[in-house]
Amino acid sequence: MLPVHERLAELFTLSRRRQLTAAEETEQQQCLQINATYCYEMARLQNEILLAEQTTDLQWHQDICAQMFELRVTGRVSKRPK
Repeated sequence: MLPVHERLAELFTLSRRRQLTAAEETEQQQCLQINATYCYEMARLQNEILLAEQTTDLQWHQDICAQMFELRVTGRVSKRPK
């Protein structure tokens, strides 16, 4: 879990107890955007890993696994060589 997910949970909990401030609402929207990007990237990698498995491309599979690990730890994937 990334820190942004923890903050999003915290903001959600606060919103159940009281109205969020304008700054908190802005922060919540930013967290939601980051989460959407994270989910999109993870889904893309999961689709790619299925293709790697179907084509039995072990090197590609390992590369994607490394990218998934990087995404889980840092929240982003570094540029891939073309």
